[in-house]
Amino acid sequence: MNRTFDLRGPAVAASFLVSSFLAVAPSGRAQTATVPAADETVPVPSSGDAADDAAIWIHPTVPGLSLVIGTDKDSGLAVYDLSGNQLQFLADGELNNVDLRYGFPLGLVDVALVTSGNRANNELAVYAVDPNTRTLYDVAAGSIPLGFDVYGCCMYKSPTTGDFFFIGTSDAGVVKQFKLLLAAGGGVTAQLVRTFDAGGVTEGCVADDENGYLFVAEENVGIWRYGAEPNAGNAHTLVDSTGSSGNLTADVEGLTIYYAAGGGGYLLASSQGSSTFCVYQRNAPNAYLLTFQVGANSSLGIDAVSGTDGIDVTNRGLGSAFPSGLFVVQDDSNSGGNQNFKFVDWADIAAAANPPLAVDPLYDASDTSCGTAGWTSRNGSGVNPSILASLSNPVLGSTWQASLNCAGHAAGAALLFCYSAPSSGLLLSPGEVLVDLSSVRFFTLSAPHSGNTVPFNVPVPQDLRLCGVQVSLQGVVLGSPGPSLSNAIDLVLGS
Repeated sequence: MNRTFDLRGPAVAASFLVSSFLAVAPSGRAQTATVPAADETVPVPSSGDAADDAAIWIHPTVPGLSLVIGTDKDSGLAVYDLSGNQLQFLADGELNNVDLRYGFPLGLVDVALVTSGNRANNELAVYAVDPNTRTLYDVAAGSIPLGFDVYGCCMYKSPTTGDFFFIGTSDAGVVKQFKLLLAAGGGVTAQLVRTFDAGGVTEGCVADDENGYLFVAEENVGIWRYGAEPNAGNAHTLVDSTGSSGNLTADVEGLTIYYAAGGGGYLLASSQGSSTFCVYQRNAPNAYLLTFQVGANSSLGIDAVSGTDGIDVTNRGLGSAFPSGLFVVQDDSNSGGNQNFKFVDWADIAAAANPPLAVDPLYDASDTSCGTAGWTSRNGSGVNPSILASLSNPVLGSTWQASLNCAGHAAGAALLFCYSAPSSGLLLSPGEVLVDLSSVRFFTLSAPHSGNTVPFNVPVPQDLRLCGVQVSLQGVVLGSPGPSLSNAIDLVLGS
């Protein structure tokens, strides 16, 4: 008997570290390398100073289908493919900055969560990415007031607790950190867990999810490094500054993290006043490495980048378009019309440094891939006979096959039931119950037996929302001399 899983219920490439690189110009500032833009998005809908910040979403199975999510701070949020075509526009208000994190538990599935601060009403906007349609959908549990005039924002996922956070900045220097939670009635809500004063005007921020750092750009001063945990307090260290003693020119705007294996990688900053970008080592003390600008690509008709606000970067290879990673920047003056976002091949940035920066397209710091399908057999205290067998892996788009050995029983029914959570310890006369009967039941299958081994075939949908979903199954054999519970099979759905 066949039945599909139902959602409607409640590697690493070698890398190297760069120790320090500082090319000193006669003025005392670092020399500026020039790298070309490789592509660009269509202009944002609003005219004037409208485009602001971007976030890159990695497709779980086909990296070439990844997305760039960009803000139009006068009207909403745009979703682009890697050729710069607009796939979706959410006219949801004055969304200034945007960030995302993977693996937020939203009901039965984990989602990539996208957040933004809406300056029109000072509320938190929350979306999830549907990997099947490559679009965003609203998952906020109603209105989520932030309680201050939000300016910029970023997200943090704690490596210690696994908790997700939204961090909002302001032009008054106030920074607020909110823990993101699953609301009782479904959807996402937020709880304020930390407030501190960063000094002057702050917009750009980024969190390092591996090291537990929070970097904040105080626009006229420089980049500060804080602890990112909610109990980290106000202790901070200056990474780099504006003025003659530093490598930045006010305003200091967008910040982003390039991850590499072995703790490597970089912090990147937009030095808006000089239309350049600075690169630092990701690890403290965040040594300065490189300054570069994004020049025109005349062969593609792409103009040079100036006055950048928000930026984002990924080390991950994104198919044939950007096999070495991607850097995305806002451009305040676009020769094609309204402002837009420019795409830069990370390999070009890496090659501009001496020695070159790391290129690590396989390291997956955020667990963005679908994951490998698999299964394990489990028998609790060992009282049940091991008669349920998995015959294949539960790969999305395939049929998972299992069998239940009914030997020793007179003719009767063979049952297979699937729940969303495992369990153990509940002993009944037929044996130990190894699934959580209070969790979501996906299905129960029944087939007649005459003491033989009964096959079961369960189609697994080609639904990317099922990536990484874990379920537990157990069998029961009916018929004289009485019912018998089987061992359990725990499945991980994947590719």
